[in-house]
Amino acid sequence: MNKRRHKVHGFTLLEIVVAVAIFGVIASIIFPALLQFLEIRERVDEKHKQIVGLQKTFLFLSNDLRFAANRLPKDEFGDLAKTTLKLNDDSLLDFTAIYPDLSIIGMSVPRRVIWRLEEGVLQRVQYPVMDPDGDTRTIIQNLLPAVEQVEIEIRYVTDGRDNKDDKWEEQTRLPDLIEIAVELDNDQEFNRILSMQGGDSATALLAAAASPSATGAGGDPGAGGLDDNQDDGAEPVRNNPGQQTQ
Repeated sequence: MNKRRHKVHGFTLLEIVVAVAIFGVIASIIFPALLQFLEIRERVDEKHKQIVGLQKTFLFLSNDLRFAANRLPKDEFGDLAKTTLKLNDDSLLDFTAIYPDLSIIGMSVPRRVIWRLEEGVLQRVQYPVMDPDGDTRTIIQNLLPAVEQVEIEIRYVTDGRDNKDDKWEEQTRLPDLIEIAVELDNDQEFNRILSMQGGDSATALLAAAASPSATGAGGDPGAGGLDDNQDDGAEPVRNNPGQQTQ
């Protein structure tokens, strides 16, 4: 009986060594470039998220301050607050805002709005009513992470003078402007000047802030040192008939 011999094909040791050496050379060229590309992409993604967070933060804050109501809020026990705006207290900002109800023409809905910094995250807290209690539903938005600190000052005109302070003690009015400085954990700082009611005093203060001597910190879009609140993507706000002192 004839037996057929099958010839076995394979690689020699020398061929394997050469192939491994070629792969090693190619890998030494490609891998560093690949790692650098991934690192650059990660930094770009982080920068994009930061810019988006800043834009959303200033947009929400601008709209909240535009609709701010000259009204003393109440705590969960029903006691009136001492000021129309709580500033740099347990939270960064605490006030009442009256928003137009889009479902009912001519109607407005008062809501309590609180801005606070929790574990490096700038948060916007909103209640569906103006005087929430312990059982009121809370809407929390985490808008900007990696925040080192937030500094807020108010500006208001009294007897023709431009005043600036980090506290607010008025019970019958709101300040004209809010200056906010946000410092991130990468040492970048972003400043913004926001109008609260758009009155004559706020307009005059904004005009003064727009002088050549007024400069802002930070180099990213949407984070300049001054603003007339018309360039952040929000529609112009008309006078709200519901904003009256109660």
